[in-house]
Amino acid sequence: MNYTLMRPSPVDLLFILSFLFTLAHIVLQPQAIISRRALFLTLLLGSWAVFFILPSLAFLSEPFVIFELIAKTFAISIAFIAAFVSMTWKQRHFETFMKVYIVSCCIGGVLGTIGFLTQMQLLTWDGRAKGLIDDPNMYGSFLIPGIVFCAYFLSKGRGGALYYLGCMALIMMGIFLSFSRIAAVAMVFCLLVYLVFHFRKNPRRLFMVIGGVVVVGAILFAIASMTSAEFTDKLMDRLTFAKAYDLGEQGRYNRYLLVIPMILSNPLGVGVLQLEKIFPEPIHNIWLSSFVNYGWGGGFTWLTLVLSSIVVSIHNYWRTRNEITIALLIGMIGVVMCCSLHEGEHWRHMWLAFGLIWGVNAYNLGLATQQRPAEQSPAPVKAQPRSR
Repeated sequence: MNYTLMRPSPVDLLFILSFLFTLAHIVLQPQAIISRRALFLTLLLGSWAVFFILPSLAFLSEPFVIFELIAKTFAISIAFIAAFVSMTWKQRHFETFMKVYIVSCCIGGVLGTIGFLTQMQLLTWDGRAKGLIDDPNMYGSFLIPGIVFCAYFLSKGRGGALYYLGCMALIMMGIFLSFSRIAAVAMVFCLLVYLVFHFRKNPRRLFMVIGGVVVVGAILFAIASMTSAEFTDKLMDRLTFAKAYDLGEQGRYNRYLLVIPMILSNPLGVGVLQLEKIFPEPIHNIWLSSFVNYGWGGGFTWLTLVLSSIVVSIHNYWRTRNEITIALLIGMIGVVMCCSLHEGEHWRHMWLAFGLIWGVNAYNLGLATQQRPAEQSPAPVKAQPRSR
């Protein structure tokens, strides 16, 4: 997930390989069962694909349209693959995945920090850290679930606290140096939500942990300020709600208003890459982008996917009382928050997060309450002697 500078990326081949192994397992194991949730997610993703293909058929002869359709189709297939691969996972499998994701985020944090300090063009964009990922905003959103997963393991108290604190610091540094405003906000929001949820019955411990996180963040900020003179300049440049490209008639925020009449007048959508003929930049908002590019069907399918993923996660937690389900949910919300100011339809880690949520099987994580076997019947009540 740390390398997206070429198409296809090596990770794409690994996704396909893992799916082929899963298909072989389903075919060769008679007891293998495909979950209804995985099938329902497949229908949702298939619907979204239909809605972005149909309005684009008239433009297939234009440059890059076919490539864009193929790229989108593969991106959403990652959610399908993740759901089918993880539907047999138990707690140890999800935790192994989370540990691998943390290591990948640490590698990304190190690459981004080196890139910022050396201003290596391969690892930066406009002076902002991005590692070996396309742009700083995608890079920052990729790191957010890693922060949540570190908090999950720290909250378990199983040892290795220094290791996970060090990982969290590395990942935070990467997000800071990406100078992605929405990624920084989403990181703080997701971390606080998880901590409040975990320590909701222990307010004193909650304030202590939040205080510790604030101290770590302050130390990282101080280190970054002293290490690089460019950090303060870049930070002050980014500490604003609206940059020059956000304002004006063709700015990001005004484009949000301009596409609303287009959504109302184009229920089938305008098709992929067509807004570039009207605006100098994309909409940079996946909610509006889904409606204007893929029509009302695409927009409502996206809304259904996000909202139903939240409902599925809450239901998973209600049945299992396992905080893995909450960690996956909060990590997904952080990435979707970043998509709200960008078009993250190609972000592999976003579709991976959706797929893992839908792949959770409550029985594999252990049901919180076991029903009493049907054959057990209440003990007979002894007859009381009649009083004379």
